Amino acid sequence: MRGITKVLAVVDTRKAQQLALERASQICRVTGAALHILAPNPKADSESMVRLEALAEPLMAQGQEVYLHETWHDSVIETIIHVRQMERCHLVVKDAKLITALQKAFSTPEDWSLLRRCRVPVLLVHDNSNWTSGKILAAINADPRDHYHSVLNQAILQYATDIAHVFSSQLHLATAYPTTMLAIQDHGDGLTDKDYYQKHCQEYARTFILNEDYFHIKPGPTETMIPALLTEIDAKLLILGTHARTGISAFAIGNTAEHLISEVKTDILVLQPKHHMIPLERELGK
Repeated sequence: MRGITKVLAVVDTRKAQQLALERASQICRVTGAALHILAPNPKADSESMVRLEALAEPLMAQGQEVYLHETWHDSVIETIIHVRQMERCHLVVKDAKLITALQKAFSTPEDWSLLRRCRVPVLLVHDNSNWTSGKILAAINADPRDHYHSVLNQAILQYATDIAHVFSSQLHLATAYPTTMLAIQDHGDGLTDKDYYQKHCQEYARTFILNEDYFHIKPGPTETMIPALLTEIDAKLLILGTHARTGISAFAIGNTAEHLISEVKTDILVLQPKHHMIPLERELGK
């Protein structure tokens, strides 16, 4: 995966199973990245550090480069953001946290806050399914008239193709087109909105060398189409983008990524438009 040389895995040393750590370690093994393990803990002591060191020991015995962090800065999210910035990690990996309807109604769920604030991609881990030789689903908005989404699509597809290559995975691409009368509206050139989406996906196929047999161009909304498709193809990873809106705009418009992480039980890698340029800048700066 281009430009990723440091991965930050967020753990809770009290848990018996460390899904985020297992996934982060797997990514580090195939990419050669250094692994930073963070245990956000407001009551750290010698006992908790022993538990953290016990998590790292077998990884270091395998030859992995591992760094340990047990610290606290006001909250879990503040701690993750602080350590990520201090260590200049290029990917954050954490267990996906169950989000209840009550939490969504009266507060901002923890994972939503992380997606909105983190300046690097975030991988939310749901299970320990093997990505190798599995299926990956890249979800984009293929509206060719939306330049902002085009930038986001570039980030999604760059990461998706990199991951598919590294893990020998089968890459699927999905986009939802409008379900209203707009979807069948003729724009004066004999093409409908569905046709425009199809043509734009074909352009991405040429740019990123994608197999069009694995394209899924279906009527929306995205929030219902993607979960159904994940189940249909048995994808092990969903890659999608977010505008990371906050405040009134987030409340009024909503973020598709945030809706999906509440519904989907697959590993989810969430990107922002800026994540397309940051790896390129690191590559050019070498």
